[in-house]
Amino acid sequence: MTLVLRSAALAELDDPPAAVADARTWTRYVGIVADGSPDALLAALARRDVEVDFVGEDPIADLATVRQRFPTERHVFVGRSDEDRRTAQSLGLEFLPLAEAATEAGWARQSTE
Repeated sequence: MTLVLRSAALAELDDPPAAVADARTWTRYVGIVADGSPDALLAALARRDVEVDFVGEDPIADLATVRQRFPTERHVFVGRSDEDRRTAQSLGLEFLPLAEAATEAGWARQSTE
């Protein structure tokens, strides 16, 4: 499986680096689509020694090529919004809302209180 996380969704987790490290144990490729410039995200990942296979900066363009670049049986995009869902589905990727992905993977989410 190729798992792509929207950076805004990843930021809602208690421990984003631990979630990425966990995902790497059960998926072949892990990527992140940044909300804005990926430079800050890349720097933060490097500081915490988090390894991902790619960081994209344009959800539509980067998700459109993920199936070609990473040939796996499944391509799953974890996001937060209906727009994320529509984008994934229009590009032939499975969509998984963050709440569902976190529950299935056992990732703790930040409190919204």
